Amino acid sequence: MNTITFKNVPRYSTLKYLFLILVFINFSCKKDSVEITKAPTTPEVPVDKAPQFTLNSLAGSQVSLSAHENKVVVLFFFGNNCPTCKSAGSEIESKLSAPYETNSKYAILGIDQWNGNTAAVQSFKTASGIKFPLLLNGAETAAAYKTTYDRLIVLNKAGEVAFKGTQNAGNDVSTVKSKVNELLAD
Repeated sequence: MNTITFKNVPRYSTLKYLFLILVFINFSCKKDSVEITKAPTTPEVPVDKAPQFTLNSLAGSQVSLSAHENKVVVLFFFGNNCPTCKSAGSEIESKLSAPYETNSKYAILGIDQWNGNTAAVQSFKTASGIKFPLLLNGAETAAAYKTTYDRLIVLNKAGEVAFKGTQNAGNDVSTVKSKVNELLAD
């Protein structure tokens, strides 16, 4: 370690130098401590407004998200020949569709992200046991929601994304049901 010696420097000058060194150190430390201790700023968290869509249903009618304003909406993105989507279908029907059939503030829609033809989506509906509306040609809609097949998304009554699944739909059913109940209670 280097030491500073003040030989041949008058005592007053030595004190002056020490004072300047201390002031320098003090300001250097204060600057760092101010940066460390200053209150963190919270960035505005953007609310994900649900992208609007209009798609043809398996029943032959057009279905628009805008027709479900002021409702809690569950979107089930599926692939018409996806095995895990088919197996999740019956649980989604029994836990996320049937219990809310009479609730006018709730809707559930299935969206075929694989853009299958009517026969492929009808086969999916039959195999999965789903009774809620299934929509065709939903690849662009899935892209707008930045999701993929075998996923569940929940929209709140204000039309904002309240939950976005990141795992197979069958693994999110309980979480989605809790979220739906919470949003319907608001």
